[in-house]
Parts: sequence; structure tokens; C-alpha cells
Amino acid sequence: MGFREELREPWGLLLAGTSAGVAWAVQLPSVAAAGVGIAVLLARAAIAGFDRPEKPETALTGEEAAYYDRAERARESFSAIGASLPSGPLAEQIAGMKPMVAETAGSLRRLAERSSTTRDALDRIDTGELAAEERRLRERGTDEATLRALSAVRTQRDVAKRLTDLRAKLLGELHAGTLDLESLVTRAVELSATADPAPAAGTSLDGLAEQLEAIRRGVVEADEAARRVLDS
Repeated sequence: MGFREELREPWGLLLAGTSAGVAWAVQLPSVAAAGVGIAVLLARAAIAGFDRPEKPETALTGEEAAYYDRAERARESFSAIGASLPSGPLAEQIAGMKPMVAETAGSLRRLAERSSTTRDALDRIDTGELAAEERRLRERGTDEATLRALSAVRTQRDVAKRLTDLRAKLLGELHAGTLDLESLVTRAVELSATADPAPAAGTSLDGLAEQLEAIRRGVVEADEAARRVLDS
């Protein structure tokens, strides 16, 4: 997406409007409040032009693609907030958190890919046909061949159930992680508009850093748990 397209992108416009609104709410002059919003929008568009990582070859579709795209735009917006701030402790602290934000977005990408893999596996299992086959086998009798076939069908149904539960969990974690990341960006916008231009180092972003670490840890744990299930 080019610079002009980024300027028109809805999430960027929303972020700029939110930034300006927060600045106005804390009683900055209207011109200054508008300037905050414009600065964030321009910085985000510029950063998106060169800071977006190369897309992995694995294509995402559906819910997975929608959630990951939101998470990636939140990552870009976090970078834009830091780039729009004047030099000082706040800008330095936000810049120092960028790698953790990027790692979180990368983990969300892996969650999205695992969810897509699970969905593709489920698409290869005809659960309706398996249920019908099980009914037919139960009616056939209790000879050894029938019982062996019945066991095979039930194994496939068990696998389908585990995959269905896993995808629901992955989508839930992906959704929650994306919302958490967007919430983090909103909090950073608030801090950028309300913080003292020269706060004491470490005072204004302590809570934000803790929130980011909690998000990152939760996403990584969900990613690892999903990998264990899929690899087993």
C-alpha cells in the first residue's frame, strides 16, 4: 500500500481523529489538537511505506486475514505515534517498545497461520458422512471387521472434534490479542497527548510496558500450545 493509500486508510484516519480528540479533551488549543492528529496520520503513512515487513508466502483468508491485518496496522500505528513525538523520554520509551510490539504482531501472524492450517484440515474431513457411516456400522453387527471399521470412524470423528475446538481457541486468542494490541495503541495515543513533554524517565509508560508484556506472553503461550497440538 502506497503513501497516498495509507493516508486514506480508515484505521489511520480513526487513529488521527482519536489523537486529535484526546488532545482537544485535555484542553490543548484547537489548532494544536488538529496538529497532533495530522502528525500521527502523516507519520503512520510514512512508516507504513517502509516499515511493513515482507508478507510471508502463506496467504491468509477469512477471519484470520481480517484479524492479522488489524494487528499489523496497530503495529504500524504504534510506530507512527513514536515518530510523531518530539525528542524526549516518552518518544524514547515508545521507540524501545517497538520490538516487543513487532514480536507480538509476529506471534499473532503465527496464530493466524495455525488457525488457517486447522481450518484447511477440517475442510478435508466430511463430518456428516462420518456420522452417517458410524450409524450404518452400528447397525451392521459386532463382527471383528465391523468393530475395526467403527473404531476407525470414531477416531476420525475425535480428530475432527479436537481440530474444531483448537480452531475456536486459536480464533479466540487471535481476536483477543488483536483487540489488546489496538487497546495498547489507544493508550499510547492518550499518553502522547496528555503526558508531560519531559516526564521523569520510566514514569509514564510503566503500565503500558506491563500491558504489552502480558499481551506478548499470552499470544506466545497460545502459539506454542497450538503447535504442540498440531504436531502431536
